[in-house]
Amino acid sequence: MAGRADATALQWFLRGRWQASLTLAMAFTLAALLPVLAGPLLLLCASLVALVVTQAGRRESLEVLVIAGVATALFTLDPSYALAFGLAAWLPGRLLGEGLLRRQDWSGVAWAALLLALGTLALTLWVIPGAQGEAFWQAQVARATASVVKDLGPAQRQMLGELARLMPALLASAMGLLWVLAALLASRWRDRLLAHPQPERSFRDWTVPGPVLWLFSAAVLSTWVVHGPLQWLAQNLVLLLGSFYLLQGLSLIHLWFAARAWPRAALVAFYVVLVLLSQVLLLTSFLGLLDQIFHLRERISARRS
Repeated sequence: MAGRADATALQWFLRGRWQASLTLAMAFTLAALLPVLAGPLLLLCASLVALVVTQAGRRESLEVLVIAGVATALFTLDPSYALAFGLAAWLPGRLLGEGLLRRQDWSGVAWAALLLALGTLALTLWVIPGAQGEAFWQAQVARATASVVKDLGPAQRQMLGELARLMPALLASAMGLLWVLAALLASRWRDRLLAHPQPERSFRDWTVPGPVLWLFSAAVLSTWVVHGPLQWLAQNLVLLLGSFYLLQGLSLIHLWFAARAWPRAALVAFYVVLVLLSQVLLLTSFLGLLDQIFHLRERISARRS
């Protein structure tokens, strides 16, 4: 019943450029006016744009860009929000839609999400802080934690300083995760709309493209041999690429649970532990890296079949 309702709403959204454009403009305007909802609403916008690309076409997505951009500027009474819509909502959705169209597996989406995340990392490393560089993020974190830092011990303050150094990668990783979720959502919606659905993409099949391993290895090595701003760049790059291996580790765990036919409650319990214990995040990322090197999922899939 819920699936039919979702399909009906999606069909209405795709019925014409005006429905699609005004829906996106209203969602993006709410994201701008209510920052607490910015994440979910940007997720919605990117997934809907990706759906337009895959279901309506590339030219239609350009029409949506123009109409929704103008509508967003009118809704907010600020022309700069038209540019913000294009960069923060339409461009990610367009690239993710291309990834879904070009490849039946997740590799096209993975490259699109990685490209967007690297662009975000460059933005947070050089464009936003300007000439201040690392000091900018140190100041931002210090300002945000001024009320509690006096109660922290020396070890906690040192950890806070390290966190400030990695803020660009943390922001880029969060956006990368959001875009991957948007692609998963758009893929699921597309399957519901197709009269003859293609084989469903499952998160259990998510993998990082092979060449990324060389970039990750070079970034890890660079953290030991370079210093200053280059070391700061390398450390942030390691964290960002590691977040993509976290996704691969999670997909491997999904595959393992499916192979064992464990109940969904067990998977929910795992995610609860993942949220409560940061060490599990590192172990899951390492598991994804091992899968990339030793192809663990092939053994699990063979055992499952």
